[in-house]
Amino acid sequence: MKTLLSFTAFCFTIVCLSFNGAAAQKDAKAQEVLKAVSTKYRSYKSIEASFKLNRVDQKSKKTDSFNGTITISGERYNFVMNNQTVMCDGKTTWTYLKESNEVQVSEARNEEGSITPTSIFTMYENGFKSKFVGDIVAGGKKVQLIELTPEDSKKNYFKIMLQVDKTGKYISEAKIYEKNGSILTYSIVKFTPNPAVSDDKFVFNKAKYPGVDVVDLR
Repeated sequence: MKTLLSFTAFCFTIVCLSFNGAAAQKDAKAQEVLKAVSTKYRSYKSIEASFKLNRVDQKSKKTDSFNGTITISGERYNFVMNNQTVMCDGKTTWTYLKESNEVQVSEARNEEGSITPTSIFTMYENGFKSKFVGDIVAGGKKVQLIELTPEDSKKNYFKIMLQVDKTGKYISEAKIYEKNGSILTYSIVKFTPNPAVSDDKFVFNKAKYPGVDVVDLR
């Protein structure tokens, strides 16, 4: 679960916009870019994205890489990475561990200020000082670079660098600098707005996993 927890600790249930911070905390250009991302994201009924995670431990020089996918529709999501699948229908969360053929069932919790997969493209809206760094070209595409600093000094990271696709208005990469020296880089490989998604994608179907061990944590 460590990889999954590292992911959700970065990413994504901040719903309300907060663009009234002091100018020293949130510069106008950064907020203009981020507001455009929020507006675009909220216009979608559903989204699907594949991504790549690179984790570099600067102390040991060890690098880990993982691939994953996420599908979101409102408060429902299906998240797959590193032999783990997490499904949530907004009320119940199922975490399936492929290696042990076990599913952990828990109540979906959207505590204020928490970060969950459904906030993957809006996690920057509250609790950060923002700074527009500039326009660059990355992977052959024009992107806008924004630096985020958490207002809460107790966070386990001290900086996030966002790359926003200038044309698509979505976050194409996020680089998280942790206090322990690790750097996590999440790169969006493919972003698909409004895909056709069936309801059963967000609910664990025991019949599809013969012999699965169900651990109810509710």
